[in-house]
Amino acid sequence: MKNEYKVGITILVAIVVGILGYRFMAEIPLFSQTYEVYANFDRVDGVVSGTSVFMQGVKVGSVRRVEFSDNDSLRVDMTFNMDRMLPVGTIAYIRTVQLLDTAIEIERSSSSEMVESGGRIIGRYDEGIMGTVRDIGESAGRNIEDSTEKLSSLLSRIDLMLEEGGQDDIQQTLSGLNSTIAGIEQILDSRGQDIEQSIVHLRNTLQTIDGITADQQDQIENIIANLESTTRQFDSIAGEMDELSTELNEVIRKINRGEGSMGKLINDPSLYNNLDSLSYNLNELIKNFNENPRDFLKHMRLIDIF
Repeated sequence: MKNEYKVGITILVAIVVGILGYRFMAEIPLFSQTYEVYANFDRVDGVVSGTSVFMQGVKVGSVRRVEFSDNDSLRVDMTFNMDRMLPVGTIAYIRTVQLLDTAIEIERSSSSEMVESGGRIIGRYDEGIMGTVRDIGESAGRNIEDSTEKLSSLLSRIDLMLEEGGQDDIQQTLSGLNSTIAGIEQILDSRGQDIEQSIVHLRNTLQTIDGITADQQDQIENIIANLESTTRQFDSIAGEMDELSTELNEVIRKINRGEGSMGKLINDPSLYNNLDSLSYNLNELIKNFNENPRDFLKHMRLIDIF
């Protein structure tokens, strides 16, 4: 074999090995068709060729190329080593994983329409934990700055007050407070014995009350039982009074309706007039009998009378 053939075969093998090595290093399937999509981002901190692409925590591909697009955004081409395609509306997030590493996480949509190979998906930059920490740090920094300014203003006012004679006022206040405390201590020293006696009397009084309660417990229980019995009797009397009131109301209603003798007597004026006339005639009869008894007895025989 001539040397030219050997050199040609060697170069061809080197080219094949280079292509296979590149595809292997770029995590591109060696003997199957690749699925590629791209996304546009405003920023791609830490994303370079070979950056891992995850979906539901599983590595499904890698970044093939990062370049500027026509609208000044960054285009990131991704290669996937999976058999299925991504649905329309899928979002690619650039996030920080494991505190320092940057990766792309894919969140599939629920659309039934699929993105063809070479198509575009939505790209978003997510600052993640580091962004949250940065926001907290910025907020804390502003709060510390405000607190420092307020503290400086307060100290300045205190210095100004001390320079304008406030120190003497503070000294007088402290002196007055010390005098008040000394007076209180003197009163406590002079009345300490009385206070101790009052505490002893109070303790004895409480013990006496406890003893009386223990000795008279049976009587107290009997009184409570009698009160309960009386209460029950009151309830029974109240029930009887209710029944009596009901019956009395019924009698009054019957009288008002003119039922019974009493009702007729009250509600029928003719009966009243008859009774009044009868009473008048009876009075006249008695009066005449008293005045002239012979007129009434002359027709009666003595034997009939006796």
